[in-house]
Amino acid sequence: MRRPLFLLLSTFFLIWAVQALWLSPSPPGDTLWVIRQEGMLLTGILALGTMTAIMVLALRPRRLEPWLGGMDKAYKLHKYLGILAILLSLAHWLSKQSKDLIAAAIGTSGKLAKVPVPEWVSLFKPYAKTLGEWTFYALIVMLIITLAHRTISYKKWYSLHRLMPVAYLILVFHGVVLTPPAYWSGIGGWLLAVSLVIGTVAASIQLLRNLSSAYPYTGTVISCTPQGDVLEVQCRMDQSWPGHQAGQFAFLRLKGETESHPFTLSDADQDDQIVRFHIKQLGDWTRRLPERLHIGQNIELDGPYGRFTQPGRDDKGVYIWVGAGVGATPFLSWLSQEHEEGHAPYAYLQYACQHSSDPLAQALSNAAKEHPDVKLDIYADGRRWSPQEVVQHYQAGRPLHIWFCGPAGMGKQLQRELKRALPAKSWTLHKEHFQFR
Repeated sequence: MRRPLFLLLSTFFLIWAVQALWLSPSPPGDTLWVIRQEGMLLTGILALGTMTAIMVLALRPRRLEPWLGGMDKAYKLHKYLGILAILLSLAHWLSKQSKDLIAAAIGTSGKLAKVPVPEWVSLFKPYAKTLGEWTFYALIVMLIITLAHRTISYKKWYSLHRLMPVAYLILVFHGVVLTPPAYWSGIGGWLLAVSLVIGTVAASIQLLRNLSSAYPYTGTVISCTPQGDVLEVQCRMDQSWPGHQAGQFAFLRLKGETESHPFTLSDADQDDQIVRFHIKQLGDWTRRLPERLHIGQNIELDGPYGRFTQPGRDDKGVYIWVGAGVGATPFLSWLSQEHEEGHAPYAYLQYACQHSSDPLAQALSNAAKEHPDVKLDIYADGRRWSPQEVVQHYQAGRPLHIWFCGPAGMGKQLQRELKRALPAKSWTLHKEHFQFR
C-alpha cells in the first residue's frame, strides 16, 4: 500500500511544484503570506488528488488489481486515502484560517496583491467558498462515523457513503473556481485539469452505478441451508458469469436492493455456472439473511475479485494456511479445486474457532479428508491458537509460505511474531483485508 500512496502524493506534489515554484510563482510579498498562499494551493491539490484516486478506486478497476495486490488491498488503500484526504482538507482549511494570525503577527502591508480574475470567477467565488466549506464539515462528520463503526450501523454508513461522489464534484467546483487563474496556463495546471476530468468521469459513473438497479451478473438461488450461524448458499449464474479462481470473492446483493457485501466464493469454479458461499452471521444484514433468502430468489454479483489464490508449488518451502472464523472459506475453495485436480501440496492448515462443532470447522474437516497431504489442526473448545503454532514449523533453509485469512488483529499478531522470531527473508505472509468499511 505504501508504494501506490507514495507515487500518488509525489505526482500531485510535482504538479504543484512545477507550476508554483517555476512557471507561475506567487506574487511578491512577505514570506508568511507567500507560505499561506502556496500552502492553501498545495494542500488543496493534494486533497483533490487523493479524492480523485478514491473515485477511481471506487469503480473497482480490474486493470489496477494486479498492481495493487488484489481488490481487498485496493479497498484498504481507498479507506486510508479517504482519511488522508480529510486530513489534507483540514490542513487546507487551517491555511485559509491563518489569515488573521499572520495579520496580527506581521501586519498586512506585505500581503500578496490581489490578481485580477475573470468575471465568471467573481460570480461563482462566493458559492465555491461556501459549498467547499460546508462539504469539508460534512467530510469531518463522515470520518467520525467511519471511525465509530462499532456504534453506527453499516447500513447508515453505507447510505451516507454513497453521497461521496457528490461531495467530490462540489470540491472540484470549489477547486476550479478558487485556484489562481494563472495556474491553469502551464503544464502543472494542465495535469491538474486532466486529473480532475478523470475524477469527474469516475464520480459520475459511480453516481449512475448507485442509481442503477443491476450488477453485472445475475443468478438464482438453488439451495439455502442454515448450519448454525452459517448460511450455505448456492446460486446458478447466467451464462455471462466469467468463472472464478479458487480463493476469489464477489460482491453479493439481492436483486432490487442497493446494499451489497463481499463474500468469498467457497467452491472452485467447475464450469457449471454454480457458485457457493458460506455466509457467517456477523452483522445486521447477514443475521437477517436466512429470513429473506429463499430458493428461486434472484441475486446479483459483481466480481470475481481478489488475489488470494493458491500459489505455485515450491518443493523447498513449507506451506502453512491459517484461518479463523469466516476466514475458512478461501481454504475450502482451495481444497475444492485440489479435489478436482486430484492433488494438493503438502500444507499445514490451522483453523481457529470457538467450538469444534462450528459449521466451517466441520466443512474444513470433510474437505481435508480428501487430501492426506493437507494436515488440518482445529483450535477450539479452549485450545487457543497462537503465532507459535506457525513459527514452530520453521526449518533453516526452507522458507515459510504463510497464507492468512481471519480477523485483522490476529493477522497483525502473527506478523509481529514472524518479524520478531524469524530471519526477514525466511518467510512470506499473504493476507486478505476484508475490513471494507
